[in-house]
Amino acid sequence: MKTKIFPWLFIFAIAFLSVTQLSVFAQKVPIKFGKVDKTDLEMKVYPSDTSAVAAILCNYGYFNSTRFEFVRTLRIKIFKKEGTSWGNQYFPVSSKSNIRGITYNLENGVVVESKLKSESIFKERVTANYYRARVAMPNVKEGSVIDIEFRYDGLPREWRFQEEIPVRWSELIIEPSSNLTFRKNFYGFEHLLESTDLRSVAKEMPAFKEEPYMNSSNNYITKYEIEILSVNFLDFSTTWDAVNNRLRESENFGKAMQECAFLNSVAKGLNKNYHDSLKRLIAAHEATKEAVKWDENESVVSSSENLNTAFNKKIGNSADINLILIQLLKKLDFEVYPVALSTRSNGLLSPICPSLTKLNYVIAYVLLGGNKYFLDATEELIPVGMLPERCINIQGRLIDENKSEWVNLIPDKKEKKFILCEMKLEADNVLTGKIIKTNYDYAALDFRKNYQKFNSKEEYLKDFESNNKGLSVINCAITNLDSIYLPLKESYDVKIKNNVTTAGNMIYINPLLFEQINSNPFKAEDRKYPVDFIYPSDKTYIFNLNLPEGAQVVELPKSLTMRLEDGSASIQYLVATKDNIVQLSYKFILNKEIYSENEYSNLRALFSELVKKHAEQIVIKIL
Repeated sequence: MKTKIFPWLFIFAIAFLSVTQLSVFAQKVPIKFGKVDKTDLEMKVYPSDTSAVAAILCNYGYFNSTRFEFVRTLRIKIFKKEGTSWGNQYFPVSSKSNIRGITYNLENGVVVESKLKSESIFKERVTANYYRARVAMPNVKEGSVIDIEFRYDGLPREWRFQEEIPVRWSELIIEPSSNLTFRKNFYGFEHLLESTDLRSVAKEMPAFKEEPYMNSSNNYITKYEIEILSVNFLDFSTTWDAVNNRLRESENFGKAMQECAFLNSVAKGLNKNYHDSLKRLIAAHEATKEAVKWDENESVVSSSENLNTAFNKKIGNSADINLILIQLLKKLDFEVYPVALSTRSNGLLSPICPSLTKLNYVIAYVLLGGNKYFLDATEELIPVGMLPERCINIQGRLIDENKSEWVNLIPDKKEKKFILCEMKLEADNVLTGKIIKTNYDYAALDFRKNYQKFNSKEEYLKDFESNNKGLSVINCAITNLDSIYLPLKESYDVKIKNNVTTAGNMIYINPLLFEQINSNPFKAEDRKYPVDFIYPSDKTYIFNLNLPEGAQVVELPKSLTMRLEDGSASIQYLVATKDNIVQLSYKFILNKEIYSENEYSNLRALFSELVKKHAEQIVIKIL
């Protein structure tokens, strides 16, 4: 006899099994807030990484789809004084959130609790739908164990299994919901202990170690980035076109740029005073910088639904300023588009993983006379055609009604320097002469930004001398400091002591002086991540040394020409003597801003040869 199973009973059975499975996950909680093991308090060092200043003992997250609530419990152990900074944390939360915390210390064998007070929790609104909480835990010191619990609506934007300190256990559980669809994008190079649609676990995750010349650790640290695709069938980030549409329809992006009549008088004045298109573009850029100052908040959306608000306040976030610039350029009849991007510290955008929440910045993109120009008006020292370092992050998304495409953000400008040293060796083995430096593009920008930190030229020169031991500046002239479209020139009359070594009647001089590279920045034999110099570089160094009467050159550094096979990096080092002058010509070029991990070994070898060459000296004999 066959048993008849009714469809509703079958559905009930499936539902029961699903709930049972989820309840099993819920019951296997690896950590409970406020239940600290005394052995963790007694632990002096982390067993698998004794150098660790702190460790994540457990990071547990659980999304309850019924309540649409996410609960995260975080437990941190502090081992060293340097690790106490982990007691001050920033966390993304929703508008409705609840945070509690306890710091535990072992005092004379007794566990002492210090509870987090409400006045030590600071919540700020970053964008319309994104909030951030800053937590300052009390009484954090060496040996402390910290417990923090967060409850908020929705899903986290990311879940990190790895941190800059070791992680003993990290677990994420997300219950399925018929009202919510999302995507988990996995990043990183470490493996998970378990990974399913419902549950992901990492055990004994090593601390993430940063390498020299590396883009943001956000690109390489082991984690999930979680992107909500739809809520109640309302699409958010299913495709990059959907992201485009969401931004265009946003009250704080597309709609905020409509009309902007407050810019009419500004545009009228610029049209009247500047007939050349490029000069008018530059003038509009400068006018925007002058009109609204940056509050140093990065955002892809404006701080209010009306750009006039920031314009009247004369201060705003990065989107306020650059969306005003875009609207001003439209009124001047430029072909201009907003380009949304993710800053370097925020991580790279992925062509195959559309994400609205990953975007945190917007710039202007102008097509003029067959040329392309990027503009950012947040910083006074940035000219048209250059972006601040934070924006140079491979690619961004052009946002327009008729276009939705990728835009290459790789700079065509370099960090370019030309240095001329005219030196004379005096009888007391002191070098005297002139150092002239000409800085172009990003080299000029770097100098101007650094110089801006000082209150006077005298204060700058004091710092300059302290960073170059043995150097005394007799006279200094800096040209084009405020002319950001011209190369910046430094000229110093100098006296240099303690850079000449003597042994009897033999004299040893390193011709690179203060430009010497003493060590290879690339220590590791292998590398998992690309090498990112941000922009290409081109450095030329000329050194002319006038010798005193009776001096004879005994030995010179050997000339060297070396380049990578594809020509993307090269060294040229030429030394010769003429009459009583030693002449050095040195050129080091990096034609690319990014070198892949496959190119690392050759790049490392090139730097190794560079360090060896920089260590060689001119040997002179006094007759």
